[in-house]
Amino acid sequence: MLKKVLKDERGLSLVELLAVVVIMAIIAGIGAVAITGVIQKNREDAAISSLQSVIAAANLYQASNGEDPAKAIGATNANITAKNLIEDGFITQIGGLNGNDKSENIKFDLDENSKLITTVDENTFIAGKKTNKPLTDRSEADIAKLTRTDFYK
Repeated sequence: MLKKVLKDERGLSLVELLAVVVIMAIIAGIGAVAITGVIQKNREDAAISSLQSVIAAANLYQASNGEDPAKAIGATNANITAKNLIEDGFITQIGGLNGNDKSENIKFDLDENSKLITTVDENTFIAGKKTNKPLTDRSEADIAKLTRTDFYK
């Protein structure tokens, strides 16, 4: 009996096939939008993580050069930037920068308690089409708590 039922069925009609294709296209479109959002968030998080790594490198730099008045962070006439950290081998690269020359836009100084403070110029980091907001005189704790909405326009 099953053979008689299956014998009359010859496959999918054009309308059924079209309905399946339309449903698959809708699902693919929704998935593409969702994946794009996830990728953007990951890029933003990676740049923030990169900035936090630069802060760690600046701490190592300060520990190594703290006694040298010409190279210490916070010393008179010492404008220490992330470029100095790269040149001196404390960090090899900074991910998420908006161009190779932007490492000079990350600057370090010390506050009145000799704690590291960081300034990041606007448009230094890029994640997809978003660039960062300026950060002025931020402590290590501020940078550690940095979120995507705080850092990106």
